Amino acid sequence: MVYRKGERPVEKEVRAYTPEHPVARWIADGDSWVMAWVGQMCTPWGVVSKKTGISMERIDELDDGEEPTDEEVEKLAALWWTTPAGLRKSVEDARPAMEARRAKLTAFENLGE
Repeated sequence: MVYRKGERPVEKEVRAYTPEHPVARWIADGDSWVMAWVGQMCTPWGVVSKKTGISMERIDELDDGEEPTDEEVEKLAALWWTTPAGLRKSVEDARPAMEARRAKLTAFENLGE
C-alpha cells in the first residue's frame, strides 16, 4: 500500500457486536443482517464476494434470510472486523424482521392466485 507523506495507516480493531452497535440500529429498523453490515461497513457487494469467496448468489440467499454456515460467518466476521459470535447474534436479532418480510412476500405472491 502506498501512503502519502505524513499519512498513517488506519488502525482497525475487532469491535464486539452489542445493542449499541450501529448495525444493531439498522437491524432494529427492519433491515436484514446482511444489508445492515454491508451498509454500515460501506462494503460493496462485489468486494464482499471477492474477499470472502462467497458467491453473489449465496450472498443474495443470505440477504433473503437463509442461515449462514459457520465458515461463512467466520469469513464475514473477519471482513467486517467483528467476532463470529457477534455476527451470529446479529443474524439472530434480524430473524423476526426477516420472517415478517418473508410473510409479506408470501402474502403478496398469493394475491395473484
